[in-house]
Amino acid sequence: MSDYERILALRDRQLDFVRALDAARDALDEDGDPQAMFQALAELLCAHLQAEAAGILLLAETSEEIESLVYVGSSQQVAIDLCRQALPLSAPGRLVSPEWAHVLGAHIMLHDAPYPLGALFVARHTPFDDEALDLLRLAESQLDSAVIQARAIWKLAQRNRELEAIYQIDRMRDTMASETELIQRLTLLLLEQFRAELCLFFLSHIDQGDLMMRGVVDKRDLPPDALETIRDLAAQIVIPQVLPTPLIVAELTLLAAPFIVSGVRLGAVVIGRQQPFSLGDHRLLYAMMSQMDSAIVYTRIAMQLAQRNRELETIYRLDRVRDQDIEFDKMLQQVLSELCKAVVCEAGYIMLYKERSEESLELKAITDEGFLAAPENQNYIRHLSRRALERGEQIHEVNEDGAIRSIAAVPLILNERVIGVFGVINSPNARGFNAEDRRMLSAITSQVDTAIFERIERRRMRKLLTRSVDPKVLEHLLLNADEDLLAGERVSISVLFADIRGSTEWAERIPAEELVASINIFLGRMVDVIFKHAGTLDKFVGDEVIGLFGTPLPMKDHALIACRAALEMQAVHQQLQAEMAAQGRELPPIGIGISSGEAIAGEFGPPSRAEFTAMGRIVNLGARLCGAAKAGQVIISPTTHELLAGRARTVELEAISPKGISGPVQIYDLLEVDWKL
Repeated sequence: MSDYERILALRDRQLDFVRALDAARDALDEDGDPQAMFQALAELLCAHLQAEAAGILLLAETSEEIESLVYVGSSQQVAIDLCRQALPLSAPGRLVSPEWAHVLGAHIMLHDAPYPLGALFVARHTPFDDEALDLLRLAESQLDSAVIQARAIWKLAQRNRELEAIYQIDRMRDTMASETELIQRLTLLLLEQFRAELCLFFLSHIDQGDLMMRGVVDKRDLPPDALETIRDLAAQIVIPQVLPTPLIVAELTLLAAPFIVSGVRLGAVVIGRQQPFSLGDHRLLYAMMSQMDSAIVYTRIAMQLAQRNRELETIYRLDRVRDQDIEFDKMLQQVLSELCKAVVCEAGYIMLYKERSEESLELKAITDEGFLAAPENQNYIRHLSRRALERGEQIHEVNEDGAIRSIAAVPLILNERVIGVFGVINSPNARGFNAEDRRMLSAITSQVDTAIFERIERRRMRKLLTRSVDPKVLEHLLLNADEDLLAGERVSISVLFADIRGSTEWAERIPAEELVASINIFLGRMVDVIFKHAGTLDKFVGDEVIGLFGTPLPMKDHALIACRAALEMQAVHQQLQAEMAAQGRELPPIGIGISSGEAIAGEFGPPSRAEFTAMGRIVNLGARLCGAAKAGQVIISPTTHELLAGRARTVELEAISPKGISGPVQIYDLLEVDWKL
């Protein structure tokens, strides 16, 4: 053969090789995975270079990890070693291998790229001629574009596949009414996307944390022990991966991925099929998991919000029961009825603790007395309730046999004192009352404790005194009172009267709306001072405010405290005057009168309009002293002056003869007071 014919034959051979390489590019499978194409290219290298083995390795785009590896006539490890050996080559060249006498290798490199895309090799026991080396150079020059093309097509197809799955998951999240329904739909979606024969959806139990099977499609009808083995394997993984296949399902390939959100394991997904999972499948599952975990968390949060709404609705209904003026036992029965609506059960009960009785618990209400018909049931309920009382915490038990399959008992605690127990019997769930049920019990009974089981008298005290004393003082009174503080009794107190000087003329000078607004601000500031000093707001009389010190909260130094409050009221009022003046508004000064001594304090008036107030000579005297006080002045009575015992600086004024008070009364102008404790 002449040189010309030899060159022509070489060009024909190279052209055939290029055509074959080009045809191999069309070997992408329908999901865009390049593995099939590169497998065809490896086989093509073997055929055209008459090699006994060939391999192509592609590196990941962002690391030195292997993205894809295909090989013919070689083991996986040998193929990796030879391709790694070819990576640093600047041009096609010879490699060293103990398996073959002659090996050619080349990197796959884009023009001007800093790093290779991968590498390839061909091997045989007979030498390669120069034509083979030329063909290898030709293959290397064609493979770079094949890699880029394959990656572009694969990425586009893969992205479309992922976006479609993510879109469906997003729609499910927005439309599913419950976690169970969401899991069922997600299970079917996984089955469809991966053409799987097996799909298992595991989620951690909200109470025990065990991995429970919540969704399953099993076309192989696997036995329970195989499913348990798969569950145990899935519970250990921390990244998406192929699971070791149990012998009983050896023909299946299992791909699993965990649900982990903020370091907390929610569960796992396992899909299985006979065909191995491709790189695209791995990436699709990863993309779907990132959406499914948030969908599950979103659904759980939505369910928790719905649960909180049910709690609030129940508490609102309990408040309505509390506000009804009905007999106590009937009130308890209504409360129990509302509680059993909130926590689904066959029966509920309320027992109250009687500290000094032989029977420590007294049944006060039950929705189904049939549970108490059998003595063993009654004894069991009482025993569990006593345990809840002794421990001071909720107790939950589940029984396999008997009329009482599940029961939860919650202590009722008022002011840190256990007073009773609320219980629910037989949840419709096989595992008993779940965490949401028990949280509902605790949340609601915490309201029942204070809203229902306070003594009727103390509830009346709370209603009457809420507007009259500071909330902290009120809680102190309710906590420590051993008797009804609202009953009329003689007490030693100080009464403070404060009103605006010249309010009649002032009211005629300004618009009515401004008058009302100004007086409301004034009264609010004065009440704040009274409450600050643990005083009691008696009432408002127009622009006058009346405060009591020493009732219903006893005070040893009520006169001193009242005087401190009076001086602070003058200071606060002067500050308020300055604020209103800056706004171009007028607020006249105030005068204050304080009287100390014995008075009758308690609840006066019919139930519908009852008020806590004080009556007696010192109350009348306090009003007269207030009337005698000049602008910015605090006038105190002789008894108040005496009780101060040198702890204040005063100026003795001329005695007055107040209307309705027998004889002249010596009065004092209060200038300073001892602020030390």
